[in-house]
Amino acid sequence: MLRRALHLAFALAISLLAGAACLSPTLPLPPPEPADTMRPSADGEGVWQISGNCAPGARVSVFNERTQRGVIEDDTDRNGRYNLEIEAKLCDLLLVWQELEGNGGEESAAQSFVVEERTPLGVVNDACP
Repeated sequence: MLRRALHLAFALAISLLAGAACLSPTLPLPPPEPADTMRPSADGEGVWQISGNCAPGARVSVFNERTQRGVIEDDTDRNGRYNLEIEAKLCDLLLVWQELEGNGGEESAAQSFVVEERTPLGVVNDACP
């Protein structure tokens, strides 16, 4: 009888813990990482190619504060990378954020970074303050 009561108490404790885990709040969608690759576009002066990591399948927005223009790019191949071109000059401040359609249109906070030539290994030259 005591053994049965202990089993029942243990089962009740496990079900309460499982229920509490289902009710815990989810973390907000983080912003995509700042671009890890930036270089001037070969196709046009004043245009930069920008790439970075995002949530797989996200819609990534990049906004140039100086020009007040932005670009939206969907990660259609769901590989967790954004690749886009935006009108910019060296040292312009850009904002980047992402949205996920499947999560009720959840949108991340924006993150800022400056336009400077960089590779995955780091900044090519420190031209920006």
